[in-house]
Amino acid sequence: MSQGPLIPGLREFDRPRRGFPRWLAGVIVAILVGLVLLIVAGFVGGVGPLRVLGQTTYPLEAVAYRGSPDSAGIEVAVTLPDEGLCRDDDLVIVPFERSNRVELEASVTRARSSNCEPVTMGGDLRWVEVTLDNPLGERQVIMVEGRQPLTKETAA
Repeated sequence: MSQGPLIPGLREFDRPRRGFPRWLAGVIVAILVGLVLLIVAGFVGGVGPLRVLGQTTYPLEAVAYRGSPDSAGIEVAVTLPDEGLCRDDDLVIVPFERSNRVELEASVTRARSSNCEPVTMGGDLRWVEVTLDNPLGERQVIMVEGRQPLTKETAA
Protein backbone atom coordinates (compact mmCIF):
# COMPACT_ATOMS: atom_id res chain seq x y z
CA MET A 1 0.00 0.00 0.00
CA SER A 2 1.16 3.48 -0.88
CA GLN A 3 1.89 6.02 1.87
CA GLY A 4 1.63 9.11 -0.38
CA PRO A 5 -1.34 10.92 -1.89
CA LEU A 6 -3.68 9.06 -4.16
CA ILE A 7 -3.04 11.54 -6.96
CA PRO A 8 0.58 12.62 -7.32
CA GLY A 9 1.05 16.39 -6.77
CA LEU A 10 -2.08 16.73 -4.60
CA ARG A 11 -1.41 17.50 -0.97
CA GLU A 12 -4.51 15.96 0.49
CA PHE A 13 -2.62 14.59 3.48
CA ASP A 14 -0.95 17.89 4.43
CA ARG A 15 -2.07 19.37 7.72
CA PRO A 16 -4.00 22.69 7.57
CA ARG A 17 -1.97 25.84 7.67
CA ARG A 18 -1.90 27.71 10.99
CA GLY A 19 -2.41 31.43 11.68
CA PHE A 20 -4.74 34.17 10.46
CA PRO A 21 -5.44 34.67 6.80
CA ARG A 22 -3.73 37.75 5.38
CA TRP A 23 -7.02 39.36 4.35
CA LEU A 24 -8.33 39.21 7.96
CA ALA A 25 -5.31 41.14 9.22
CA GLY A 26 -5.93 43.79 6.54
CA VAL A 27 -9.58 44.15 7.56
CA ILE A 28 -8.65 44.55 11.24
CA VAL A 29 -6.03 47.21 10.42
CA ALA A 30 -8.52 49.10 8.19
CA ILE A 31 -11.15 49.13 10.97
CA LEU A 32 -8.62 50.38 13.53
CA VAL A 33 -7.41 53.15 11.21
CA GLY A 34 -11.04 54.19 10.56
CA LEU A 35 -11.80 54.38 14.28
CA VAL A 36 -8.71 56.47 14.98
CA LEU A 37 -9.61 58.87 12.15
CA LEU A 38 -13.19 59.16 13.46
CA ILE A 39 -11.99 60.01 16.98
CA VAL A 40 -9.46 62.54 15.68
CA ALA A 41 -12.06 64.20 13.43
CA GLY A 42 -14.49 64.45 16.35
CA PHE A 43 -11.93 65.88 18.72
CA VAL A 44 -10.11 68.27 16.42
CA GLY A 45 -12.73 69.26 13.89
CA GLY A 46 -15.91 68.91 15.93
CA VAL A 47 -17.55 66.85 13.18
CA GLY A 48 -19.08 63.42 12.87
CA PRO A 49 -20.77 61.28 15.49
CA LEU A 50 -18.05 62.08 18.04
CA ARG A 51 -18.27 65.87 17.62
CA VAL A 52 -19.00 66.19 21.35
CA LEU A 53 -15.30 65.48 21.93
CA GLY A 54 -14.46 68.69 20.05
CA GLN A 55 -16.85 70.92 22.01
CA THR A 56 -16.79 72.67 25.35
CA THR A 57 -19.85 73.59 27.38
CA TYR A 58 -20.06 76.53 29.76
CA PRO A 59 -22.90 76.96 32.26
CA LEU A 60 -24.94 80.17 32.13
CA GLU A 61 -27.04 81.84 34.79
CA ALA A 62 -30.72 82.52 34.21
CA VAL A 63 -31.88 85.71 35.95
CA ALA A 64 -35.51 86.29 34.94
CA TYR A 65 -38.43 84.90 32.97
CA ARG A 66 -41.55 86.26 31.31
CA GLY A 67 -44.59 84.92 29.57
CA SER A 68 -44.46 84.04 25.93
CA PRO A 69 -47.03 84.63 23.20
CA ASP A 70 -47.18 80.83 23.04
CA SER A 71 -49.16 79.59 26.06
CA ALA A 72 -46.98 76.46 26.36
CA GLY A 73 -43.72 78.37 26.69
CA ILE A 74 -41.80 81.05 28.52
CA GLU A 75 -38.91 83.34 27.67
CA VAL A 76 -35.87 83.16 29.94
CA ALA A 77 -33.17 85.83 30.31
CA VAL A 78 -29.64 84.44 30.68
CA THR A 79 -26.42 86.31 31.36
CA LEU A 80 -23.91 86.00 28.57
CA PRO A 81 -20.32 84.91 29.23
CA ASP A 82 -17.77 87.69 29.75
CA GLU A 83 -16.20 87.02 26.35
CA GLY A 84 -19.61 87.11 24.59
CA LEU A 85 -21.04 84.73 22.00
CA CYS A 86 -19.95 83.57 18.57
CA ARG A 87 -22.40 82.98 15.73
CA ASP A 88 -21.81 79.23 15.89
CA ASP A 89 -22.37 78.95 19.67
CA ASP A 90 -25.31 76.83 20.73
CA LEU A 91 -27.30 78.44 23.57
CA VAL A 92 -29.50 75.81 25.25
CA ILE A 93 -31.96 76.03 28.14
CA VAL A 94 -33.30 72.68 29.34
CA PRO A 95 -36.50 72.74 31.43
CA PHE A 96 -37.19 70.02 34.01
CA GLU A 97 -40.89 70.15 34.79
CA ARG A 98 -42.09 69.07 38.22
CA SER A 99 -45.59 69.24 39.69
CA ASN A 100 -45.11 72.58 41.50
CA ARG A 101 -42.03 74.06 39.78
CA VAL A 102 -40.04 74.30 36.58
CA GLU A 103 -36.28 73.93 36.96
CA LEU A 104 -34.03 75.44 34.29
CA GLU A 105 -30.48 74.58 33.29
CA ALA A 106 -28.77 76.96 30.86
CA SER A 107 -25.52 76.42 28.96
CA VAL A 108 -23.63 77.49 25.87
CA THR A 109 -21.68 74.99 23.73
CA ARG A 110 -18.73 76.10 21.63
CA ALA A 111 -16.29 74.21 19.38
CA ARG A 112 -12.81 73.83 20.86
CA SER A 113 -11.26 74.87 17.57
CA SER A 114 -13.46 77.97 17.30
CA ASN A 115 -11.40 80.95 16.24
CA CYS A 116 -14.15 83.55 15.96
CA GLU A 117 -14.00 86.84 17.82
CA PRO A 118 -16.79 86.52 20.41
CA VAL A 119 -18.74 89.72 21.02
CA THR A 120 -21.51 90.70 23.39
CA MET A 121 -24.43 91.34 21.08
CA GLY A 122 -27.35 93.31 22.48
CA GLY A 123 -26.04 93.76 26.01
CA ASP A 124 -25.20 91.26 28.70
CA LEU A 125 -28.61 89.49 28.71
CA ARG A 126 -30.21 87.31 26.07
CA TRP A 127 -33.88 86.25 26.05
CA VAL A 128 -34.36 82.65 24.92
CA GLU A 129 -37.67 80.95 24.14
CA VAL A 130 -38.26 77.75 26.14
CA THR A 131 -41.07 75.36 25.22
CA LEU A 132 -42.76 73.53 28.10
CA ASP A 133 -44.77 70.31 27.96
CA ASN A 134 -47.57 71.87 30.03
CA PRO A 135 -48.56 75.52 30.52
CA LEU A 136 -46.68 77.27 33.33
CA GLY A 137 -49.74 78.24 35.36
CA GLU A 138 -48.85 78.93 39.00
CA ARG A 139 -45.66 76.86 39.04
CA GLN A 140 -42.48 78.46 40.33
CA VAL A 141 -39.49 78.85 37.98
CA ILE A 142 -36.09 78.14 39.55
CA MET A 143 -32.51 77.44 38.47
CA VAL A 144 -31.15 73.92 38.90
CA GLU A 145 -27.83 75.37 40.07
CA GLY A 146 -28.34 77.03 43.45
CA ARG A 147 -32.11 76.45 43.55
CA GLN A 148 -32.75 80.22 43.35
CA PRO A 149 -36.21 81.34 42.12
CA LEU A 150 -36.20 83.58 39.06
CA THR A 151 -37.92 86.95 39.03
CA LYS A 152 -40.91 87.35 36.75
CA GLU A 153 -40.81 90.22 34.27
CA THR A 154 -44.20 91.57 33.28
CA ALA A 155 -43.26 93.79 30.33
CA ALA A 156 -42.49 91.93 27.12
